[in-house]
Formats: sequence, structure tokens, C-alpha cells
Amino acid sequence: MTAGVVTGLRAEDVMSSPVITVRSGTPVAAAAALLAAHGFTAAPVVDAGGRLLGITTETDLVRDRFRPDGWPEGPAPQVVDEAMSGTPFAMRPEDDLADLVSLMLTSHVRSVPIVDDGDLVGIVTRRDVLRVVARGEHSAEQVRRRRGLPDRPARREAAPGGRIVVGDDGSPGAVAAVRFALREAARRGAGVEVVSAFAVPASWPVVYGVPQVPTPAGLAAEIERELRARAGEVAGGMRAEDGAATLPEVAVRAVPGDPGHVLTGCAAGADLLVVGSRGRGAGASLLLGSVGVHCVLHAPCSVTVVPSVGQPDEEARPARAAEPAGVTR
Repeated sequence: MTAGVVTGLRAEDVMSSPVITVRSGTPVAAAAALLAAHGFTAAPVVDAGGRLLGITTETDLVRDRFRPDGWPEGPAPQVVDEAMSGTPFAMRPEDDLADLVSLMLTSHVRSVPIVDDGDLVGIVTRRDVLRVVARGEHSAEQVRRRRGLPDRPARREAAPGGRIVVGDDGSPGAVAAVRFALREAARRGAGVEVVSAFAVPASWPVVYGVPQVPTPAGLAAEIERELRARAGEVAGGMRAEDGAATLPEVAVRAVPGDPGHVLTGCAAGADLLVVGSRGRGAGASLLLGSVGVHCVLHAPCSVTVVPSVGQPDEEARPARAAEPAGVTR
């Protein structure tokens, strides 16, 4: 081992748990008071069921509250949903701390939520990592003893069935991806979660002189209705084609934020992330588009890229078949 290099630590060894979170719909002032009272730089934003929606930072809450002369005018966010960063990178308790630190440094983030089977179970901040360096700790035993934690739990075997996450933006590539995800989930006995990312528009059409500004929750509900209907159409078509009667249950989820970040965040704890390709280029960036490239590089699970109908290769392209790349080992 190289002198001074810390190895063998996992996210679960240093993460803070339970996590202090901000509920969706919380006023910006209340969220700012929470961060100030606890000395935090960020806090995860969750829905009523405790599912991770995003993360709100000091920068998010301060932005648009103080505007020098000459800056563009506009309404300041009133609730955390309007100010938060989209679904952040998330990692699992058993992930290597070295990968997590690499993610922090390359993505310029101060904290990474820790998700286990879709549940938010902890958070790792730069300060948590800095404590390890300050104390000269080099093993999980040293860190866990200092924190009063029991012996590290054994690494869990993958549960049978599992969960497949598939991105759906309404494109032909997304339809092909949903078809593949349904068929693969039926083969594995897994469940399917169809995910779509969206952004709340800065401006909205004026109706009868009154600006109609949609809420994130309202937009999410509408998009989820569309996702559910589209998944039903795809499943119905598959049954009509080949009598595939045994198809998995489908959950849908619309999340505000950048599509690449949303998909990789929702893929935490999943067995497979499925995305549709775009375009007809030989290079990866032309084939996948920026979202697909981001997923291949950063998803915490295996990724399969599915060409849309009419592309040269009609079979799914496994971007990572056995060993996830990017931030997860």
C-alpha cells in the first residue's frame, strides 16, 4: 500500500445516519434556517414517502435572493423544489469510499446521499472524509471504533428478481428501451421503474392576464400519468405480438432535474439501467447523446443501451455487462 493512501473503506463506514432532510414543498426560508441551525452546507430533499428528489445547498438557497444592480429581474424561488439541484449522484453503503471521493472531486459536490434499495439511509460529506484524514485512520476498524459503530455488516448477496430502471422521454429510442426493460424484467422476475426527468419552465403562458405557473408536484403527476399510459401501450403491443402475458409490474416516476443526473440517481440500488440511443453516429457521443454517455460513465449499476427501431443494430447494446464502470466497483 502506498504510504499515506487510505484504502478499504466503504461509504457506510463514514456516512452520517439518520439523515436530516428537507421535505418537498418546504419554504426556502425554513430550509435555510435548517441548514444554518445545523451548520450544514446541503440537505437532501425527499417526497412524502422519503424518496430522494434532489439536494438543496447553501448556494441554491442564497441564489436569486441578493441581486446587484443590473442583474435580470424575476421571482425568487419560494419553496425548495424550485431552488434545489436535481436528483444528485447517489451511492450505496457498500461502495468504495475511494470511488465516492473521486465523485466528489470530479463533480465538484460537497456531499453524496447514500441509498439502499431506493431508501435514503445516509449521507457522506467532505467533512466526514476530512475527519479520516485528520485522524490518520487507514482502516474500517479504526473508523468504526472511533464512531462507536459495530463491526461492518457482511456484504449482501444480490436479492433475486431485483429492479430495472428505464428512462422514458417519449422518443422512439425510449419506447424501444421500455420494451427491452419489460422483456428483460420478465426473464429475471424483476420489477420495472420507468423514470422521466423534467424541468419547470422559467416562464409560462399568460391566460386571461394571469401567469399560469405549474408546480413541480403538478407537473410530476401529469408526466407520471403519461408514463403509465405509454408503458401500458408498450405492454399491450408486446402481448398482441407474441402473447407475452406475464409481464412485470411497472412503477413510474417523474423527477425534476437534469436527465443524466436523474437517471443515475434513480438507478441507485437497481440491477440494471436501460436507456435508448439517439442518432446514427459511429462515435459514442453521436450514438447515445449526452444523457446516454453520462449514464454509461456514472450509473452505479450495469447499463444497457437500446437502439430505436430503424437503427442499424436492432439488438440491445450492453454498455456494461458484468462489472459496472464509473464510480462503482
